[in-house]
Amino acid sequence: MNKILISVYVLTIEEEYDMFIPINENMKNVLNLIQQTVNELSDGYYVINQNALLYNGIDGKIINNNNIVKFSGLKNGSRVLLV
Repeated sequence: MNKILISVYVLTIEEEYDMFIPINENMKNVLNLIQQTVNELSDGYYVINQNALLYNGIDGKIINNNNIVKFSGLKNGSRVLLV
C-alpha cells in the first residue's frame, strides 16, 4: 500500500477532513498537498499558509516536515491538527 488515510482537523476553519496521503513523499510536500486540498474543499475559505504546521492529534507534538511520511509516525487512522 502506498497511501494512508488520515484525519486532518483544520483549526482556522474548525473543519475536519479525511484524506489519503502518499507514504513515500516528503512531509513538506504532503503539507502543501493537504493545504491545497483543504483550500479546494472549503471553497477557498481556508487560506494557504507557508508557515503552517501539522501536529499529532494524540500527543500534540509537531510532525517534522523533513521526514518522509512513513518515518513521521503517521499511520492509517492517524489524526492531525493543521495550524
